[in-house]
Amino acid sequence: MKYKWDTIGHQKQLVQLEKEIQDKNIVHAYLFSGPKDVGKFRIARMFANILQCPNDFCHNCDDCKLIQSGAHPDTIVMADKGETIKIDQVRELIHKTNLTSQGKRRIILIENIERMPIEAQNSFLKILEEPPGDTVFILTSTQVNQVLPTTKSRTRRYFFHNIEDSVIKQYLEEKYGSNSDIEEIIQIAQGRPGFAINLMNKPVLLTEQRNVYNQIDFFLKKNDIARKFMLVDELDKDSKQMEVFFDAFSRYLRKQLYVYLSEKDNSLKSRYSLKEIVELFESLEKTRYLIDRNTNKKLALENFFLQTEK
Repeated sequence: MKYKWDTIGHQKQLVQLEKEIQDKNIVHAYLFSGPKDVGKFRIARMFANILQCPNDFCHNCDDCKLIQSGAHPDTIVMADKGETIKIDQVRELIHKTNLTSQGKRRIILIENIERMPIEAQNSFLKILEEPPGDTVFILTSTQVNQVLPTTKSRTRRYFFHNIEDSVIKQYLEEKYGSNSDIEEIIQIAQGRPGFAINLMNKPVLLTEQRNVYNQIDFFLKKNDIARKFMLVDELDKDSKQMEVFFDAFSRYLRKQLYVYLSEKDNSLKSRYSLKEIVELFESLEKTRYLIDRNTNKKLALENFFLQTEK
């Protein structure tokens, strides 16, 4: 490929993006969707950089220097810092977008567009439908079902899948060398290279995953609703730990499904049927979805844990 995208996988999507650049077939709005930590926002930033440079991302011109320093006046970036995008922020964005650009185009880069509530999305839709001048919106989403259909219909959409374990393993071994944690990290990451790299760089995150995984193993092998509800109280106070919990529980159930089908002796067979393990997995995903939709976290988790009692 022509450009160094500095990402793992997604060759098909990158080839198509490069073709659009080469053919000058750039539309006014893009939506990059897919699971968290698969590299969508990294690719979106690189795509924005290429489009912004008047010399085909030469790395040497004034525009490139401003891009690399994060100070380009015609690039507006709204990274996800865990906060909702309020309607006042959308109005301010609309105001900035309507100002005269200094370069060849203005680029609006928004990470996780679903952070906009419905009212804010409706306000944003006005500028998305009729952007001034040569404006390009590059939006990303990890929960595209929460993006308004009218917003999605006005974008050129790209979907970014989870990456094969072998591809992530090759990258980690090339970057970090031989490491006894790589196999476990690949299992935890479940096809998300960004998450795998984070686990390699921050051992404390790997320890957290192990601790929560062991708690889940303990919970599912015996009835102890009091301890389960104590964990609910802890998770209700810590949204980051909540994410660790869902990742670890999902990984645990996936492993149990595999072991259940491939091994005669399984500690969960005496407590759960195969059908019940599948139902637990479905319930876990439903609970995660409800919490993402701002359902009462504590109530949703308590209901889920009650289903684990046998």
